[in-house]
Amino acid sequence: MSKTLQEGQRIGAYRIVRLLGQGGMGAVYEARQEPLDRRVALKTLHDEDARNEDAVQRFFNEARVLSRLEHPSIVQVSDFGRAEDGTAYLVMEFLRGSSLARRLEDLQTRGERLSAVTALQLGWQIADVLAVAHSQGIVHRDIKPDNLMLVADPVAPGGERVKILDFGIAKLTRPEDRGGVKTDTQAVMGTPLYMSPEQCAGAGGVDAKSDVYSLGCVLYEVMAGRTPFVADGAGRLIGMHLYQQPEPLSSRAAKLPTGVSDLVHRMLIKDKAQRPSMNDIADDMGRMLSKLSGGGPVVRSRLPTSTDPNATRAIVMPENASTLGGSLGQSSRRLRQRALLAGAGGVVLLALISALLYRHFGQPISTAAKPNPPPIVAPPVPPAPDPVEPPRSLSSEPSPGVAATPRSKPGPSKPIPSKPTPNKPAPSKGAPSPPSKPTTPSDKPKRIGYED
Repeated sequence: MSKTLQEGQRIGAYRIVRLLGQGGMGAVYEARQEPLDRRVALKTLHDEDARNEDAVQRFFNEARVLSRLEHPSIVQVSDFGRAEDGTAYLVMEFLRGSSLARRLEDLQTRGERLSAVTALQLGWQIADVLAVAHSQGIVHRDIKPDNLMLVADPVAPGGERVKILDFGIAKLTRPEDRGGVKTDTQAVMGTPLYMSPEQCAGAGGVDAKSDVYSLGCVLYEVMAGRTPFVADGAGRLIGMHLYQQPEPLSSRAAKLPTGVSDLVHRMLIKDKAQRPSMNDIADDMGRMLSKLSGGGPVVRSRLPTSTDPNATRAIVMPENASTLGGSLGQSSRRLRQRALLAGAGGVVLLALISALLYRHFGQPISTAAKPNPPPIVAPPVPPAPDPVEPPRSLSSEPSPGVAATPRSKPGPSKPIPSKPTPNKPAPSKGAPSPPSKPTTPSDKPKRIGYED
């Protein structure tokens, strides 16, 4: 074990505030970065590991790889180095929250468990970030509740985000990341309660599917209230992981949503070749969450496709412009609402045009949609024919009882025909004619279809 750093002691530009915890390979302290006075977490190696150059190189490789892996659910590393006394250290962001292990202990004390939906939300976040890490050739190898920190995040599902800690025994599968460090294929690394069968058999067969198994153990514990296997001693636990099947989750956790129990047991298959990938697990959980919430598709992190080790960055980017939680599917509903408003506006505009045309031309137009409708053109209006005058006498006087009718101007409507005049005997020459009826404005022919 390493000596405990004291309050006020300095490591480079960092002043120690207090000890936060210790693990198998090192200790973590709260520290202040000066002169910024920034609160950070400082992790150191134990003395025996600090004297092992392979362990120190692996320690620093973890910092280099994590500094390139940008994801909101991975703790960020900002600095690393050696102090004047030879102490190797990493500087990470300081997290305010509690571990999943502490949360489960508190619930067990009260006789409670996390709901299936909450468990799926946490599992989905872990699977999503591990899928990104696996695409970068990083296998965590120690997924367990102690290494999963729950921090407040208002945009995360349920208002909490999972942060994955401690990549201290992570396996780096890319030669350029390993820096020449080789892992003993017979070494057993991990925590026995959550180790995969191939991990129990040695480090040689460990790959991304080992993290799938470990996450399955965590989800089983969250939903059932205990791990898949319980025994005294690491040896018995290792034997159970290698040869025994866990008790069905459905028998220990009643009323689980459809498919949840089957998904967890697929993650716990002994043969790693038959387990789904972490990317498939994240997709399956996303579909379950979408169905349970009644929203749209769950946003996944976009996996990087570049093979350049200097450009391996994974940033959370939305695929379908939607968010998690209560806002699932919100964008698609807004698009439908906009389309309905646009359609209603078009109908109203067409109705106004129809009313105007009807007022001017007396012909309504149909609002039915037709492909490529021809333009609406008013039909040509022929000129009105001249009114038929009754036969006149030899006299230049107008016939009795018949008013002089002016000629109608051309218009769009038919003229009002004159009434036929009955045949009467012509008056004798020299006889006075009755006075003609004066023309009044009401007797003039009306123009239909136009306004003066």
